[in-house]
Amino acid sequence: MSATILRTLTVKSKLKFGKYKDYTVEHIFGMRKQKTLISIYFNLSNITFMDDILDELGITEEFRIDKPSKDNELYKVFLLQIYGKKQAPNKTLQKMGATTKPYKRDYLTRLNHGH
Repeated sequence: MSATILRTLTVKSKLKFGKYKDYTVEHIFGMRKQKTLISIYFNLSNITFMDDILDELGITEEFRIDKPSKDNELYKVFLLQIYGKKQAPNKTLQKMGATTKPYKRDYLTRLNHGH
């Protein structure tokens, strides 16, 4: 039988994992990375936040998850409700990327030598 460890983060708690492992929750709020914290809450089963942080992130009672668990579908619904509809990919930019030709070797050599 394995015990599940639930980690509840406060404002002064360091994440200790991922890209922002040395940052506290307060620093991440200061960097305006709320989407990162929202993603952590919905997609990691052993991480939760205090109620005041969840309120600050805009996660209401209807979107709260009984931890330890995760809910990717609820995460997508939450993002659509809070941040609006998905943006369709820009087709003109996709066409431009497909038609751009790579530079020839001698042209790049001349650029490198200052000609």
